[in-house]
Amino acid sequence: MSEEVPVHATDILVLIVVSVIGGFLLAAWTLPPALAFDFAVSVLAGTVLMAFLLFIPVMGVRLFIDDYRDDGSSG
Repeated sequence: MSEEVPVHATDILVLIVVSVIGGFLLAAWTLPPALAFDFAVSVLAGTVLMAFLLFIPVMGVRLFIDDYRDDGSSG
């Protein structure tokens, strides 16, 4: 299993979008949404947590999609 997995720009873009939405939802779950410093810090912390936890699943989904496309085009 020494195969390298290239990271594409679309992978990072999907990870950023999902992380920001997930971070906002986590912050809204713990604090009432408001234009306040505490809520902004909560969104940032949730976004970082989501990005950390979702990097490998996002890459895994992309690999499954690439394998599916390769199998479909060859047969």
